[in-house]
Amino acid sequence: METTKKSTFKVLFYLKKNAPKKNGKVTVMCRITVNGKQSAFSTKLDISATNWDLKYGRVLGKSREAQDTNRKLDKIRSGIEECYSKILKNEGAVNSAKLKNAVLGMESGELTFFKFYEQF
Repeated sequence: METTKKSTFKVLFYLKKNAPKKNGKVTVMCRITVNGKQSAFSTKLDISATNWDLKYGRVLGKSREAQDTNRKLDKIRSGIEECYSKILKNEGAVNSAKLKNAVLGMESGELTFFKFYEQF
């Protein structure tokens, strides 16, 4: 195992406002930044843009839909953080593209976070 190199790491959720759906909702996107390099992907979650808290990257309100969406965003964030820790431990260095591919299951045939989440 290589010596692990600490890197800057951030997960940000934002709205894709330039492409609203026919029902008026917009897609929640996820951006992973590692050492200044960014990779983004869709979370497959749609919400009303008026319900979005830009400061915290979460859905506003106490409705069931808002709580469910925030819970899903938390699970996505924790899955990304687990993948980050795993890659850092096993390979010693992480980049945003490698992390995104690991989260989305575009690398080896491993059971990814999203595949695991869909099973349950």
